Amino acid sequence: MHDPKVGEFPDTLAEYDRLVAHNRAVGESCLAATGPLLRNVDTVSVARDFDAVRAALGEKKISFLGKSYGTILGTEYAGLFPGRVRTMALDGAVDHGMSSRRLVTDAARAVEDSFDRFVEWCDRTASCPLHGRDVARVWDRLVAGAERTPVPVRNGRPITAEELRYVGYTFLTAMPEYAGGLAAGIVQAEKGDATIFASMRAQALDDPASTAAYRSVMCLDLDPQIRGHRDLRARLKQVRRLSPHMGGTSEFWDMTVGCLGWPVPPSNPQRPVNVHGTPPILVVGTAHDPATPLAWARALSSRIRGSGLLTYDGTGHTAYMRSVCATEHVDRYLVTGRLPQKGTVCRATG
Repeated sequence: MHDPKVGEFPDTLAEYDRLVAHNRAVGESCLAATGPLLRNVDTVSVARDFDAVRAALGEKKISFLGKSYGTILGTEYAGLFPGRVRTMALDGAVDHGMSSRRLVTDAARAVEDSFDRFVEWCDRTASCPLHGRDVARVWDRLVAGAERTPVPVRNGRPITAEELRYVGYTFLTAMPEYAGGLAAGIVQAEKGDATIFASMRAQALDDPASTAAYRSVMCLDLDPQIRGHRDLRARLKQVRRLSPHMGGTSEFWDMTVGCLGWPVPPSNPQRPVNVHGTPPILVVGTAHDPATPLAWARALSSRIRGSGLLTYDGTGHTAYMRSVCATEHVDRYLVTGRLPQKGTVCRATG
């Protein structure tokens, strides 16, 4: 799936055409390998498969915790089978009713916000390997250098500027736990060895099985709403303005441009979410989540009748098992079915 020679931020028409042709070739290879399966892996199909598992287990209703993409699945399931939901917690929520433009611009802001929080952490934390330095300037200089010449990797393929940003984003999703690892990776790469970044690249970009499956599902769930290079160039200008250090990098940018030229059109594109007839559903959002901004949790909660919203005032992607407070609230809800008190906010500690 990932080809470092094919950029996802094409500035020229030739680069755009190369990206579209690459995506089409990948999709056609999936069609050749899977036959009709590739046309039937949208989240509506996944939700129906999930219900088949419920039936096979002999369960009348489900108790469900969905994180990140799992919130799209949970929302779809609740819309299809509201009477089969006992409890449902949706953490790191995505509102599938949002346009692709809204998804990528919100995500660009969120990633940049998380980068800024990383910089602030290094400024106040003596153990940060970059403490006492202008972290943003160090990062910008590293990425600019990689634009000219990819950073070497000991016993591996050099890492490009685009990969640096995406792997940096991956580190940010695991804040605060991986903040020190990101700083150490930057220091190492600054010295001419991006091995730390490459180790994370192997998980985030170089696993063909997981990336192919995710891309195959999301290309049926997301309409890029880009009709040519001019549309993409305007959107690229916007996300770069919103995200000067991270360059507009986000998972939803990757999904949007990764679906341009996909040979199977979206069968489950964005449409207004309207879930009703379920017991109370709990939506969870994190204030500084680089992957799924808090605004998406608020929007999704407003579209699920009778739902509650739990906010984690912390960093990183999803709150469950990151915040003790949020984990306890989610567990209590899943067991009892009772929502947390309206307006409940879990504070980050440390």
